[in-house]
Amino acid sequence: MTDSLTLTVGLPGQGMHLHLDALSILFLCILLPQVVASAVAGMRGSVTFWVFCAGMALALAAGDAFTLIFGFELMSAASWLLVLRGDQKPATFYVTIAIFSAACLIPAVFLPASASSIAFILIALGAGAKAGLAPLHAWLPKAHPAPPAGVSALMSGGMVKIALYVLIRYAFVILAPGAQPWWGVVLIVAGVASVIIGSLRAMLEVEMKTMLACSTVEHVGLIAVGLGIALRAKAMGDPALTAVALQAALLCAVAHGLFKPLLFLGAGEVKHAVGTTSLNWLGGLMRGQPRLGGLMLLGAMGMAALPLGPGFAPEFLLLHAVIGAAATGGILARIGFTAALATLGLGAALALGAAVRLIGIGFLGRPRSLHAAAAEDARRGPLIGMGLLAVLMLPVAFLPGLVLGLLVPVVLLLAPEADLHPLSYAPLLLVLLASLVAVATGFVLHRFGVRGTREVAVWNGGFGRAPVWLPFGDPATQPSATGFAEPVARAIAKGVLGKDGVDPGEAYIVAPLQRIHLRGVRLAERIRRATIRERLAFVFAALVMFLLALGLAEGG
Repeated sequence: MTDSLTLTVGLPGQGMHLHLDALSILFLCILLPQVVASAVAGMRGSVTFWVFCAGMALALAAGDAFTLIFGFELMSAASWLLVLRGDQKPATFYVTIAIFSAACLIPAVFLPASASSIAFILIALGAGAKAGLAPLHAWLPKAHPAPPAGVSALMSGGMVKIALYVLIRYAFVILAPGAQPWWGVVLIVAGVASVIIGSLRAMLEVEMKTMLACSTVEHVGLIAVGLGIALRAKAMGDPALTAVALQAALLCAVAHGLFKPLLFLGAGEVKHAVGTTSLNWLGGLMRGQPRLGGLMLLGAMGMAALPLGPGFAPEFLLLHAVIGAAATGGILARIGFTAALATLGLGAALALGAAVRLIGIGFLGRPRSLHAAAAEDARRGPLIGMGLLAVLMLPVAFLPGLVLGLLVPVVLLLAPEADLHPLSYAPLLLVLLASLVAVATGFVLHRFGVRGTREVAVWNGGFGRAPVWLPFGDPATQPSATGFAEPVARAIAKGVLGKDGVDPGEAYIVAPLQRIHLRGVRLAERIRRATIRERLAFVFAALVMFLLALGLAEGG
C-alpha cells in the first residue's frame, strides 16, 4: 500500500495504518447511504449504533492486518449488543458465530505467503460465516430481524458487505499470487447453495423481517457465485470472463446495499403502524400507507430482479458469466455450470414469488386485522431515509452502464488483466417503449372503455363489496401468506415423505436439500446450547489446529 495514515494507537511500535484505494472507497460508498438512512430513520441517538458504524468504516479503511481485525471485531461486538437488546436468544447464537469468525480470521491474516491456500480457506470460513454464506448461514435469519429496523437494515445491507470486502481483498489482492482455480469453485458451490436455501426460505417465511433476512442469504450467494467465477477465471487466465463476473458481483453488491435496507426500514414502519410484521395479519396497507407502499414496491422490484429494477442488470451479467464459464474446462465444468445455471434460475423464480407474496399479501387486498385497516402512513424520518435509498437506486436500475463505468478502477485493481466490455442492456429505451404503451393503453381505455363499475361474486373472478357484518371481508376469500406458499411447502414436505400425487423425480431432488437443512438446524441448535466452557474449548482447538497446519505448511 502506497499512501497511508499512521495512528499512534494500536500495536506497540507499529500503530494503526489507514489506507483507501478503489475497492475500499467503493464499499464506503455502499455503506454511507445506509448509515444516513438508518440514522434519519431513528437510530442517530444510539451510541452503540455509531460504534457499529465506526467499526465497519475502520475495517474498510484499514491499511494493515491489525487495524482490519480491530475494526471487524469492533463491528461484531457492537452489532451483538444491538441484537442482544432486541432478543437474547438469537444474540447467544450470533456471538458463537462471531467467535468462530474471529478464530478463523485472526490466524489467517498473519499467515506467511507460503500458506496462501490455508489462509484462503480460513478467510472463506471466517468472512463467509459473517456474511451468512451457506452452510454457515443459519444465524442470519434469526439475528438480523431481532434489533430495531435501522440496525437490521445496516446489518443486512452493510455488515455482510464488510465480510465480503475482506474476502475480496484477500482472495484477489493479498493472496492473488498463490490463487488456484479451486478457490473459485469453493465460492461457487457455497454461493449456489446460499441462493437456493435463501430464496426457498424467503418464499416460505411468514414474518416480514425474517423473509428479508433469508433474501439476504440469497443475494450473498449471488455475489459469491460471481466472485467465484471471477477467481477461477483469473487463475485460468481468462480476462474477459473475469471482467464480466467481477462486474456482476460488484454491481450486485451495490444494488443489494440499496434496496435491502429500504425494505428493512419499511418493515420497521409496518411494525410501528400495525404492531406486527406477520403477513397473515396484514393486507390492504397500500390504502393507509400509500407512500410507504410505493417505496416498498420499488424495493421489491430489486429483490425480485425484475426488468427496470435495480436487481435486474446484476443478475443479467451474472447469468452471462455462468454461461461463459460453462464453455471453459472439460465436461465436468460444463455439467457443473449448467446445473448452477438451472439452480440460479430456480432461485430467481422463488425470489420473484417471495417479492409478489410480500407486496400482494402485505399491501394489497383487504386488511386482515383492525390494526392493518387503521394503519397510518410512515413517519417522516423513515420516509426520508427510504426516499434517499430509492433515489440512489435509479441509476443502478436505469443507467447500469454508467455505474459499471465507475466500477472500472475497482475491477482493474482486482484483476489488472481484465478485458472490459460495455454493457449492452439499455433500460432507458425499454422505459420509453413502456411509457408509450401505457399512454396508448390509457387513451384507448379512456376513449372506448365502459364507464362505471360492476360487482360480481369473489369466486367468479371479482372482488365484491364486503358485507356489513364483515367490514373487512371474509379472510377465507383471499389467500394468506401461508396459503400462498403452500404449493412450495407441500412439494418439500410431501415430496420427501412420499405422499400420493407427488412426482418421484421431484422427491429425489428435494430430499437431499431437506436432509442438509435438518442437519444444519440441529448443528445450529447444538451451537446455541453450548456452554461458555465448550465455546472456549472450541476456540482453543481451532487455534491448535491452525498451529499444526502452519507447522506442516512451513515444513513442506
